[in-house]
Amino acid sequence: MVPTEQKVVARRVQPRFKAVSSLDMQRYGMGEETQLPDSVQLRDFALLAIGFGCMIGYSRMLSLGFVGYLSDGVIQSVDAWYALRSASCLGALALLAVNGWRQWFRLGTRSLMVTTAVAIASAIVFALDASQQFGWLVAVAGGVSNSLLMYMWLLLLSSYDPKTIVKSSLAGLVIAGAIIMGVPRADVALGLVVAVVAAFAAGACAILLDSDLASCTPDGPLVKGQAARVPWLTVVMIVVCSFLATVLYGIAQHLTWLYDWQPNYMAFGVGVVIAVGASVALMARTRMWAYHAWIPLFALLLVALAFSCVSVRWSIQVGVGLFLAAVFSAHFLHWPLFSGLLSQQRIPRAFLAGITLMCTNGSLASLLGDTVGAALPHSMQNFGGVAGMTAIALGVVFIATLAICHKMFGLGAILPLAVAPGAAAGMDDAESAGELSADAAAQRSDDVPEPAPSPLDFLKRRMDELKQDYGLTPREQEVGLLTVQGFSCAYIAEKLVVSESTVRFHQKNLYKKLDVHSRNELIEFVNAQ
Repeated sequence: MVPTEQKVVARRVQPRFKAVSSLDMQRYGMGEETQLPDSVQLRDFALLAIGFGCMIGYSRMLSLGFVGYLSDGVIQSVDAWYALRSASCLGALALLAVNGWRQWFRLGTRSLMVTTAVAIASAIVFALDASQQFGWLVAVAGGVSNSLLMYMWLLLLSSYDPKTIVKSSLAGLVIAGAIIMGVPRADVALGLVVAVVAAFAAGACAILLDSDLASCTPDGPLVKGQAARVPWLTVVMIVVCSFLATVLYGIAQHLTWLYDWQPNYMAFGVGVVIAVGASVALMARTRMWAYHAWIPLFALLLVALAFSCVSVRWSIQVGVGLFLAAVFSAHFLHWPLFSGLLSQQRIPRAFLAGITLMCTNGSLASLLGDTVGAALPHSMQNFGGVAGMTAIALGVVFIATLAICHKMFGLGAILPLAVAPGAAAGMDDAESAGELSADAAAQRSDDVPEPAPSPLDFLKRRMDELKQDYGLTPREQEVGLLTVQGFSCAYIAEKLVVSESTVRFHQKNLYKKLDVHSRNELIEFVNAQ
């Protein structure tokens, strides 16, 4: 985009959104040389940290059924409506994931306002309903609203660069920790105020950052060529480690506490600092972090298993503390890691965001761990034996993941390859991924030269080819065709009857998928034969 056009975009966007984030240079098509005021960056950072932290804090309160927060009693992981809350949350996430693929509807500001209001009402109804007559309603409404908030925040975070994601999520973790640890020490009235404020802040900050929720626009399915660029080893190992750590900690709650063995909280603290610190350091300091981000969590789980396999009291206590650290680290790290992956990879995000949240949701894993721990016979009530079998299973899963990723997607899903298979032979990206379109194949196989198409026909045909080769959505194809013809965002928005921010959002997705960074690069890419 030329410098004069950058200035026009900046002037148009800032009054509407009141702030332009560091990644809005990509979101609105600005060049990297554009400098944003420090006050703008600080404002966005504060909104990201506060909104994310409040969302995590409210989610934790709801996942415990508000027990220990809005009602007397010891904080527990399972209450009478736990399964209903979990099913409601997972069902809503499944619907959102399918919608991201099929593009049935689009979440907007009104959806977020209703979601926030339902989350607030769930906390109020729970606090006032002493007999738990409406417990089922709170479970369903709270589970659905919480899943929508999580989904919106994962997509919103993924619209920023990895360094911004790391900084804001770490600051948000501090805010969430203050809510989670501080509220149980207050009375119920103050706890209700905190829950209401946290739910409100989670929704309000998202609206202030993305006024029409363009970041949540469904962007279609994941095609084969895009799937080959995903670091699947990292994705699978983070999900597997998170699931195993949660299940094992649930089992440990039954087996070790039979003998009044408490987790070693010093080991917990050290494990969290090392795992989280190493992971965010990789994101902040290395370019190829996406291929190595699974290692800290995987190593923490291995060390926890090693301590737990030794049937000595202090060793098992350390092991359980490290399992608790792995659970905590996994539940936090999937936010910066997966949002960073979605930000860095030029792939559809809406479908993958829903699937990611489903796979990393700890509800089913916690329930499974508690159930297995309670059902184990007396002869199997030895946590060392359970940990040993799990260590073997983890090794098998790791080897199987390597083999499957290599077979399905090649080494690019495991190692940071700079050159795609087939590039050395002079093939273009679509051919190297095995995605040569039918029209292009027919054209190249036909020796008879075709009449030269008109410029507009050529652009339309090229956009049809790019739609097949790169998985463009119909709306991205429309926006791209009008963009390469030189029309402004205002004209495209009027032509398609959408907002300018929606046009820029589709342009940003188009740039990501085609690996271009400006309007001029897009025009050159489309005109290249």
